[in-house]
Amino acid sequence: MSTGCPAWVTEDADQIRLIVSGLLEVQVRIAKQADKRILSHGDIREWHRTVFARVVPKSYYAGNYRGDDPLRPCLREDVAIAGLPGAPFDRVLDEMRAFSHDMHDRIVQTDGYVAEMPTPADRARSVVMLAAYLAGKFIRIHPFLNGNGRMSRMIVNYVCRRYGYRPLYPVPHNRPGADYEPASAACMRGDFSPMYRYLLEVLASR
Repeated sequence: MSTGCPAWVTEDADQIRLIVSGLLEVQVRIAKQADKRILSHGDIREWHRTVFARVVPKSYYAGNYRGDDPLRPCLREDVAIAGLPGAPFDRVLDEMRAFSHDMHDRIVQTDGYVAEMPTPADRARSVVMLAAYLAGKFIRIHPFLNGNGRMSRMIVNYVCRRYGYRPLYPVPHNRPGADYEPASAACMRGDFSPMYRYLLEVLASR
């Protein structure tokens, strides 16, 4: 972090309670809107603000992307997970806008496929494929300073709700099991197939 920019480190117990409360609020919002509203990157920013506004060390960390904004100099940060870089901070906004358009088109495409009444197995595979792709692409960009994993899990829950499935992450704050970590690392490399297999296994276990 640059001088004068407080690091957003691991949350304490009180902050975790606030985060879980925010996640539950967003879950309710998703349950009410998912079947009627096509998700955009602006929605994800609002989710992030709702979840983290009460715990961030600097107010504009919540709901704002990493970027080259003179009014928010502490967001001029590149990030890496296990040595794998997210999008450069000066490219994040453009990449999220492109992601939003791509997300819209893929949701519309999946809506059309589901409307054709495929078999239950094919329907489930198409929904999980969409969830893995959207979550994976979001993880690869890593637009926020922190909280990207939790937002990616909310994206998965949105996709599940839109197509009538229960959320795969009932408590999105909790980091999932061991297979999730390598799947997320693969997403950082642009390979979303391990995330697809992981989510398909989670759905099958419900």
